[in-house]
Amino acid sequence: MSELKIIYQSAFLYQVELAKSKLASRGIPSYVKNEFVNHVVVMPISQNYLLLVNEKDWENALKILEEIEENEL
Repeated sequence: MSELKIIYQSAFLYQVELAKSKLASRGIPSYVKNEFVNHVVVMPISQNYLLLVNEKDWENALKILEEIEENEL
């Protein structure tokens, strides 16, 4: 089983979900970490949401996210 690596992080869940959707549309599975943290903790905390991909997909995922970022600017 391959290791998971962080490919993207944001303080806003919707940005992480958008990146996850872009990767999924290209056939790369990804996983959100910390998405439920603010729902269980009474006090608000500032912890980024993380998007993880399998180590074997990391380079392709990074290229995809960089392409998207360039095209959106």
